Parts: sequence; C-alpha cells; structure tokens
Amino acid sequence: MTRLSRRALLRTATLATASGLLAACGSDPAPAVPADGVPRGKLSVWLHQTKAYDKVFNPLLHSYVQEFGGVDVTPLYVPVDKLDAKLLTAFAGDVPPDLFKIGGWTVPGHARKGRLAPIMPKAMGVADEKALVQKYDEHAIGSLSYDGKLYGVPIDYTICYLYYRRDRFAEAGLDPDKPPTTWEEVAEYSKRLTSADGKKVGLQWILGNPQWTLMQLLALVKGKGGTILSPDAAKATLATDPGIEALRYYGGLGNPKLSNPLSGFGLFATGEAAMLVSGLFAMDLFPTLNPKLTFGKVFDIAPMPRWESGPPVAPAYTWGWAVAKKSRLQYTAWHFIDYLQREDVAATQLKDASLLTPVKGWEKLPGADQKAIEIMADSAPHADFGPQTPVWNEMAKALTDAADAVAFGKKTPEQAAADFDQAMRIAL
Repeated sequence: MTRLSRRALLRTATLATASGLLAACGSDPAPAVPADGVPRGKLSVWLHQTKAYDKVFNPLLHSYVQEFGGVDVTPLYVPVDKLDAKLLTAFAGDVPPDLFKIGGWTVPGHARKGRLAPIMPKAMGVADEKALVQKYDEHAIGSLSYDGKLYGVPIDYTICYLYYRRDRFAEAGLDPDKPPTTWEEVAEYSKRLTSADGKKVGLQWILGNPQWTLMQLLALVKGKGGTILSPDAAKATLATDPGIEALRYYGGLGNPKLSNPLSGFGLFATGEAAMLVSGLFAMDLFPTLNPKLTFGKVFDIAPMPRWESGPPVAPAYTWGWAVAKKSRLQYTAWHFIDYLQREDVAATQLKDASLLTPVKGWEKLPGADQKAIEIMADSAPHADFGPQTPVWNEMAKALTDAADAVAFGKKTPEQAAADFDQAMRIAL
C-alpha cells in the first residue's frame, strides 16, 4: 500500500487551496488537508487485540510516532466481543475515539446516523476514492460502504471454513483426509462423531453470538435458495420453505447444553466438538487455546459445505478501520490508517497473526498457510457478506433468538421463523 512520506506530504500542500475551495461549495464540507500536508495531533484509537497482532501493531504505532513527531497515538484495547457495544456507548455519549476498528456489518447503521467520516483519499496518498478502491479486493472494501460512500478500509477479511478435528475423525473411523463436502454429509459424519451421552458431538454451532449465527444460517438458508432479508433488505423472508428447512437442520446438530466460556471455539479446542464453522483467524486461535492442536495433524480445514442440490455459499466478513465524523483530526487519522495498510505490513500481519488485509492480489501474499489461502481464493467468487442494513444489530439479535430457540427445543422452526419475520417488520 503506497503511503505518504514526509517528502510526499510536502507536495500535497499545493492541494490545500483547492481543498478549501471545494469545502466552501457544499453544505457538508469535507475536512481540509493541512496547508503543509503534515499530520499532527493526539489520536485516540480503539481496537480489539490479540497477542499475535500485538507483534504487528505495536511496532507500527511506535515507528509512526517516531517518524511523525507531531503525532501521539493512544490505543485502547477492547475484547472483540465488547468492541461494538463500547463504540455504541461512545457514540451515544458523543465521545467517540478518533479512529477505530469496525465490523463491516455495523457500517450502515453508524453511517445512517452520521457517525462516520467518509474516507479522505489525499491523506492516504491517492487522488480520489476510485484510486483507493482499486488497491483492494472490490467485495471486501465494498462491505465498508453505505449509500454510495466509502467509510473504511479493510484490515481483516475472511471467508469461512469448515474446521475439523483429524484425531476425532480417526477415532470414529472416518478418513481425516476426506472431510465432508455437503451439509448432508456433515449430518452423517456428526452422527458417527456423537457419543452416546452427548458429551462429544460432530458439528457444534457457535450459539448465542449474533455475528456467527448470521453467517452459519446464511450458508444454510441461501444454499437452499432462500434469503434472510429480501434483496433490497426491506422485508424479512425467513418464514419460507428454505428458511424453515435451514432452521430445522440447525436445530438437529450439536448439543446446545455443552458449555464452555469460549462457546464453540472452546469446545473445538477441547475436542468435545469435532467440527466448527470459523474464519482464518482461528488458525492461530486454536493452538493458543490448546498447544496440542497442531494444524494438519490434530486439526484441519476444508471449504464450506454446500447442499447437494444447492449453490455454494461462502459466508464472509471484514473488519475495517474507520474514523469518527466528530474527530477534529480526520486527516491525521486517515494518514495513520494508511501507514497501517502498507503491503509489507499486510504480509507480516498475515504471517504473524493470520489476519488477511485484502489488498489487490491478496491471494499471492506470502506468510499464511498455502492451503488456507487456496481455499479462500477458490471460495471468493461465492463470498456472501449477508444483508447490509442499518438495523443489522436488531436483525442479528432476532435471528440469534430464533436459531437458539430452535436449538434448545423451545420453538419449532416454523414458530421461530415467523417470530423473526414479525420482529423485523417492526425493526424495518
């Protein structure tokens, strides 16, 4: 990723006058580029963090502050499952950080309420938004836009895999080199992998988590030819044959009574679950949860299953960097983001933290396991980011309530689907 050096920044000073004239013409002017083109100020940054990503981010932060002496950066590390809620609280209190990591799924809701600053191309070393977009995978960066405007750049892109325990497969007499390729096979394998007392299962869903509930059901519903919301995201459509069949399948696998502080991730790490749907980041996560989990020997990955008679669906998501519209340091914030998005950083991040920055040509980035990249590249044409709607939180919660109710036997698939559609009629 091209970034602005000190010398290049001085050349941008001539753009300041033109930027000011453009700002004077509109009712909602874009923040001006500093006259000298140099970033400065005290930036607050919120992000979720892992020990692996520490090795990438912390040195970058210190080198940036050293290179651009007029900038100070104060990071706040928030657990990944708390970041969205903390941002909502900050925006509600009118005290957001200058820049932050944001899930692409939350962009429409924040953007509609005027919380996010559109990207500032000149702070990122390019002439316009089009030039910036061309540096990334179009689908990944597109998931960070709303109503024709781009509000972020992607840092963590993943397409879901089927994770499976090779050791559990071998114990059950299943070939570890032949993982299931269809949802029908997943169900068959799960029967053989489930113990009589139910304390060990085949596929275990990640229950109670809105983001993962959406991605899991997205594959099942769309693979059956259905949708969760209509294509224009104006109407809920789960209470249809594909939606009901998907919920019935969802409720028939795994054991919702199995408990672990890390949900399905923890159950997979202990071996109680033999299969799990997850993203690229889990390649590094599982060995940290259980040092005995060696990739390729104890656990492995396979492409997302598909229905025998349905199209392939590869649930995907991206985290991105975004800037608060209320920030008085938008130029500096976007400039720092650009510093974090260099191609050499993308390669290091992939190697050290299993986080994929989807720069153009990400398929050829060195550092990640080649099998993981090849599966992702093959799945990319079928990547699906799910419904983009300003009421994503309400939708995902209602979907989680429906799916969990079926999994725990509290509702029939028909009842749960109808309740979801009703909840969305109110939300939409």
